[in-house]
Amino acid sequence: MLWRKGWWETRWEFSTLLGLTLLLVALHEPWEQPDLTRRALWFQRYEPELDENTRRFVTLLITYSGYVWNRWFGFYLPLIWSPCAIMMATTLIKSSCPMMKGPQGAAGFFTSSLPVSRRKPLLTHSAVVAIEMILIALVPSLMYTIAIRLTGGEVPLGSTVIYALLLALGGMVLVAFTFLLMIIFNSQWKALTIGIFIALALRLPSHLSYRLPASLHEEYPWWHIYHVMSGETYFRYGRIPWLGLLASLAVSALIMFAAVRIYERRDF
Repeated sequence: MLWRKGWWETRWEFSTLLGLTLLLVALHEPWEQPDLTRRALWFQRYEPELDENTRRFVTLLITYSGYVWNRWFGFYLPLIWSPCAIMMATTLIKSSCPMMKGPQGAAGFFTSSLPVSRRKPLLTHSAVVAIEMILIALVPSLMYTIAIRLTGGEVPLGSTVIYALLLALGGMVLVAFTFLLMIIFNSQWKALTIGIFIALALRLPSHLSYRLPASLHEEYPWWHIYHVMSGETYFRYGRIPWLGLLASLAVSALIMFAAVRIYERRDF
């Protein structure tokens, strides 16, 4: 029942965000074959100032797989997915918490009257949102990769799945943090505004520190959320960033634990 309730409370937001992301893919570049030769010539302008490690990186970028990673997984998808995750996270309290006013608060009182602990509806709802955010990362990414393959590009579908899962699992910090903001402020708009501001602020430092254009080179530290989400380590070295991924999941779990404890101790 709680799983069905969680889906019922998020179905319109999920369907809308997934549909908009798929529309963006349909209207974007994957249906046009990329000019890799022109791309290689553009990168050569910066070759004199590159070290050996970055030169190897550029060599990867002028392949079809590099094009897809650079354009979609390294830039567009994280930029789209992060606000979507924050918006979806606001539904964790919107329809399940009696602190809200109006019909949403009434739904929350109904939930709190069920013969279950307070934490179970919230954790179930958060699990539904987590699954939905994985789908929002995975489905458009598969569509993007398939479109590239239809135009003659060779992009492994297995790598696409890994990139999408890294982005979604690494980005669960944003979902958990927005959940905590909802508990603290009891306001969707405050949680949404603060969450999006922090997500953009975390992405900004890399753009200020580049010697090369921001669309070319990523230099986030291993623990940074966007380093994990972009899948840069897997793209450059073929390794899953287990340390950064586990750190992101651990931080997400701690934030969720703190939010649930605050919620449980609150009187309605």
